[in-house]
Amino acid sequence: MKQPLLTATGIGLFMCLCSCNPGYIDLPDGQSQAYVPIYMPAIDKSDVAISSARTTEKSGKIYAFGNYIFQNDLNKGIHIIDNTDPLHPQKIAFLNIPYNTEYAVKGNYIYANNGNDLVVVDIRDVMHAAVVKRMEDAFPYVNQKFPPQPGYFVCPDPEKGVVIDWELQTVKSANCKR
Repeated sequence: MKQPLLTATGIGLFMCLCSCNPGYIDLPDGQSQAYVPIYMPAIDKSDVAISSARTTEKSGKIYAFGNYIFQNDLNKGIHIIDNTDPLHPQKIAFLNIPYNTEYAVKGNYIYANNGNDLVVVDIRDVMHAAVVKRMEDAFPYVNQKFPPQPGYFVCPDPEKGVVIDWELQTVKSANCKR
């Protein structure tokens, strides 16, 4: 008696999985939702500087240091949050580090990737943080050949640079599938 129930359940699950196509939604006029590569232009990489506080777009690691909290905003930089009053933390600045995905804090310094470079930032005065050292080509590029989800995507073009991220967009031609 249990066999038909398992078979029906298995067929239903199979049909559901076959009908799903993550990362691809048909839209009118031949358009679809698909992942599009985001490239790293080399000219932007060295623009490491303090700017005003901003909203977080793609949060990453959080690190507590003294009265501060540092929060990574993937590929953008690091939010600086004053945590003097833990019940009311306040974003006070943003440390712009293009193409930053990882960082560590030791002593009075932030060690962060800046694309494939390693930058050391002095944070003794966080409102005037400054790069004190740059080690070029310290890391190999992590070229992302595929988006985070399976489905249709716009094929990367190596002529445009290194793919550092993927963004879901409405496109006319999603010419690759994974």
